[in-house]
Amino acid sequence: MDFKQAYETIVKRSVERNTKEIPTILSCLDFEGKDCLEIGIGSEARLAIKLSGFVKSIIGLEKDSICAKEATKAIKENGVDKKIKIKQFEWGENVKLPFNDNSFDVVFGAWLPHKVVSNTLFLDELARVSRKYILIIMPGIEGDEPKLLEITRKDEKKRRKEIKENISKYLQGKDFKISSKEEILRLEFQDEQEIYDTFKCLAFKNEDLGDKDEKVRKFLSSRVKNFRDGFYCWVAEKT
Repeated sequence: MDFKQAYETIVKRSVERNTKEIPTILSCLDFEGKDCLEIGIGSEARLAIKLSGFVKSIIGLEKDSICAKEATKAIKENGVDKKIKIKQFEWGENVKLPFNDNSFDVVFGAWLPHKVVSNTLFLDELARVSRKYILIIMPGIEGDEPKLLEITRKDEKKRRKEIKENISKYLQGKDFKISSKEEILRLEFQDEQEIYDTFKCLAFKNEDLGDKDEKVRKFLSSRVKNFRDGFYCWVAEKT
């Protein structure tokens, strides 16, 4: 399973995304009438389409050309192409977003890799193009995924706590006020192979798990219908 397939599978199996994830995001920030930038809009433009009923506009950045085309199609099919525009853009470690300072009321991104969000150059760019708010939805500290990852490496939960604290401290040092909310989503997969393939890709990057493979399979097989996927939203507000 490749990343795109794994991403689409986890979206389909997240049975509480619309009842928990979206309400949690909306409780963090008033999107009404805001000009927004989404980092990594994804092939389904899922969040942008959900938020389109509130915002003034969204520009969605997407690295992958195929995902950008699919997102454009999904936006048109949902009749929100006047509010949401896609811009294909490749960002890397030395990211420089293609926008002027203070271009957007809100800059947001969902389920971005820890490596990306903990990059201070990336945070600098989010702060530069935002007039007021940055909202990031991150893989959680609680839930089953940290426990899963700790099968092959120690202290994943501790690592995630430290990343969250470091991001908050960095933006506070740039005169942002930080708040956050945590939540747990339930995922319901079809069978043991599907949950294994999904997390082998997303959590372990399809690496050979060696003598840990059997333990990973056993852990996931007990959670096919009730995998608990934690996330947190942190909001940075310019003061």
